[in-house]
Amino acid sequence: MRNTLSGDVWRLAVFSTVCLLGIGALVAVFAQLRFDSDTTYNAQFSNVTGLEPGNFVRIAGVEVGKVKSVRVQPDATVLVEFSTDTTVALTKGTRAAIRYDDLIGGRYLALEEGPGPTTTIRPGATIALDHTSPALDLDALIGGFRPLFRALDPDQVNVLSTQLIKAFQGQGATIGSFLTQTAALTATLADRDELIGEVITNLHTVLGTISEQSTRFDTAVTSLSELANGLAEHRSDLSTSLAHGNHAAATIADLLDQTRPALRDTLTQTDRTAGIVVADHDYVDNLLNTLPDAYQKLARQGIYGDFFNFYLCEAVLKVNGKGGQPVYVKLAGQASGRCTPK
Repeated sequence: MRNTLSGDVWRLAVFSTVCLLGIGALVAVFAQLRFDSDTTYNAQFSNVTGLEPGNFVRIAGVEVGKVKSVRVQPDATVLVEFSTDTTVALTKGTRAAIRYDDLIGGRYLALEEGPGPTTTIRPGATIALDHTSPALDLDALIGGFRPLFRALDPDQVNVLSTQLIKAFQGQGATIGSFLTQTAALTATLADRDELIGEVITNLHTVLGTISEQSTRFDTAVTSLSELANGLAEHRSDLSTSLAHGNHAAATIADLLDQTRPALRDTLTQTDRTAGIVVADHDYVDNLLNTLPDAYQKLARQGIYGDFFNFYLCEAVLKVNGKGGQPVYVKLAGQASGRCTPK
């Protein structure tokens, strides 16, 4: 009797132990408990929509830790505290990004190795804002579909947009309605296959033209690159030239400002002279016609260079007479020699 009782107790103890171990294993699995030592780091984000404490931290798709806390900072950024296995070494080039884990809103924190120093950062360090990528911006995502939505029926666009947002935010009970609206979208696109075909044909023509002119296009790009490099190499000279040009412009403006009164007076006198010439144009015309002969005579008179030779043939004095009429009084005169009339 005692042997039977002790055997039952032993079997009960073994069964209870196995059950407790199984329950503990289930709790560890579903509660995502970790008993290994870990290292804590921080990452600064501008947006962590959908990320919650307890979400996984992964490197190349492999789970290496969990998100511990999400806190909003005074500067409107978000500080995410996360842990990783002690075997994981983060460097100054490590980048942190928030990725979609599923279509119903699940997120995880992805660690990626980006460009930068390979120096290992200490535990507790913070990955700066310029090395993080925020959660997907649904407004930007929906905005990217805008050209496509313009060709659709407004009611279909509204329903499809609503289902798409719900799916990404994890508010949709199923994906069935989303797939239904996607089917309607593809059917609408199929109805516009002729328009799409024309777009593809035109694009093919454009690409073919560019391909035929690839050599010239390549030459143009090369020349443009050389021009840009040349300008970059002479940027100091260009900046100096612009500075001197600005100074020269200021000097010219100052000169014009100083000479403006003289120029104004010159223009006024020129206009007055032009009026006189126009009023007595017969005299001016006669003067211009006889001026070459007069210059020749003056040249002969000054042939000796230092003085002019003149022969006095006649001296007449013109005075104002009675009533303002001119009176001519002959003072001297001769009619022989060089003064003989021809």
